[in-house]
Amino acid sequence: MRHIPACFVALLSCLFLASCSGVSSDRAAEEIQRSFRDADSVAFDADVRADYGDRTFDFGVKYQSSGDSGLLSVTSPEIIAGATVRIGDGGAVLAFDGAEVYTGEILPEGLSPVDAMPVMVSSWRDGLITETVREKLGDEDCVAAVFRVDDRVDLRTWFDGEGLPLRAEFSFDGYTVVSADFYDMKVE
Repeated sequence: MRHIPACFVALLSCLFLASCSGVSSDRAAEEIQRSFRDADSVAFDADVRADYGDRTFDFGVKYQSSGDSGLLSVTSPEIIAGATVRIGDGGAVLAFDGAEVYTGEILPEGLSPVDAMPVMVSSWRDGLITETVREKLGDEDCVAAVFRVDDRVDLRTWFDGEGLPLRAEFSFDGYTVVSADFYDMKVE
């Protein structure tokens, strides 16, 4: 009878246990992306922070999208609550009290805090995933996926065990410029 070295048995045992412990982070990210791609609509509430370097702005939004179009409503601060942004093929238009408002680009490439929401959803559907890891966000076990937006911009999103985003951050040359914490997420 042939003797199998103990280290080889230990290695096989580790590989077997790892394969039984759940889906890999890469596979989980692919499944998450597939669920967003297959969804007819995505809706969520979010607390958003836009960091322009010399000043930051915090606001709450309600976002609904269907296909390539969407509607973003500002929920806070109170002074601009009720402002809406229609997102479609022609870009994004912010309307408030009958006037259109320029939201201001946060990056040289043109991404504004308003544009961030549809770019997030688009990335979750079809974006290039450059990294996936399992890690904690607070007390929650998550799959964190990094999506390449362009050569200088990445989107990192933490997804819960059900594949729903909990937090996302856009980084430009390694500096976080837009972040969002999500609640009441619906992917249907």
